[in-house]
Amino acid sequence: MMNLGIEPQMLPVEEAQQKIFSKFKQLDLEKKDLINSLGHFLGEDVIAPFDLPEKNNSAMDGFATKYLDVENCNQARVKLQVVGRVGAENVSNTILKKGQAIRIMTGGEIPTGADCVIPFEHTDSGPVRGSNYPSEVVVNKPVALGDNIRKSGLDYKIGEKVLEKGTYLNAPSVGVAASLGIDRILVVRKPIISVLSTGNEIVLPGREKKDGQIYDSNLFSIASAIKEAGGIPNICEVIPDEEDALEKVLDSCSDSDLIVSIGGVSKGDFDLIKDVLVRKGDINFWGIRMRPGKPLAFGELNLSGRKVYQIGLPGNPVSAYVCFELFVRPLILKMRGYKTILRETIRAKIDKTIQNDDQRKIFVRVKLIKHGSKYAAKVYEDQSSNILSSLVFANGLAICPEDCKVINSGDLVDVMTLDH
Repeated sequence: MMNLGIEPQMLPVEEAQQKIFSKFKQLDLEKKDLINSLGHFLGEDVIAPFDLPEKNNSAMDGFATKYLDVENCNQARVKLQVVGRVGAENVSNTILKKGQAIRIMTGGEIPTGADCVIPFEHTDSGPVRGSNYPSEVVVNKPVALGDNIRKSGLDYKIGEKVLEKGTYLNAPSVGVAASLGIDRILVVRKPIISVLSTGNEIVLPGREKKDGQIYDSNLFSIASAIKEAGGIPNICEVIPDEEDALEKVLDSCSDSDLIVSIGGVSKGDFDLIKDVLVRKGDINFWGIRMRPGKPLAFGELNLSGRKVYQIGLPGNPVSAYVCFELFVRPLILKMRGYKTILRETIRAKIDKTIQNDDQRKIFVRVKLIKHGSKYAAKVYEDQSSNILSSLVFANGLAICPEDCKVINSGDLVDVMTLDH
């Protein structure tokens, strides 16, 4: 059995989320070069300025001709006079007459009078290199009327809405915009999130580590999580436990859409975030009724005449990451224009008993394993808030509600999925 050991005035998770989320909205729009628009949300409708494709064109390399000339080629030998060539880059000025054909390449414009395309392999010609073409061709296999012709406007008609405002720009949608000649596009701006760590005991990887110091994993995991969520991390230097140093760094973050600090939010002698928040702004709340992650702070700072919201994450790595998933990641998605900002929750059978002795909402690191249409949740053995290996192991957080004293092994629980 796992024993996961209320303080008054702490907010429930859902109330804290509502208070934080209500302060934010979708960010403003900006023009982006199309090649850099991937992963953004579209800020305007995209309307087709012309038919796509613009012209009737060939879907095959072969010969464009009249269907009536070749419909009986199974019963009799059909020989056609070849009167020209149309490449993919060419416009056809030829008007085909009875008994005539034109060599055509994939994408080439269908000449006037043609109503089907005979593939090279259905003739005695085979492919012909360059701009040459034979003087005549024998058709040895029939096609249907309209075969291998792509009609103009088959994909999109002029004036048609091609991409709707709010569309997530993935690779295919970027390609569609490019096919319409668009090189710059209006998108929802990605949020700039300043992220900073505090503490005399931490040092950046690659730097000299003195006795008593540890390498800063939090700065890298949270900055990476910001990137994964589509934010732009502004990574600050590690800040020593000095109020002046913290204030100086915060002042440099006045252009941020959100400031995320890590550490300095519990009740230790050198936990300074609270004091700085009081002096430079307001604290909205301090402390969440959850485990791990109780000492989370939320407030607003007045920086260079601009109001910037700040979230103070706990210093323990697991606590910081779980709080990021619950409070920061949804904010980034909301600012980017997502309609659904919370992780998916599924039901799974848990393999260990969870004891809730302090009436907090508990988030237990688990590995989700699918068996057919059902899920099992394997609990990581050590649920301490400093165990980084548990985050590598976990792809879900099993949720034990505040009013639930025990979840027994084999019970079905809600699990918040983590898509690493």
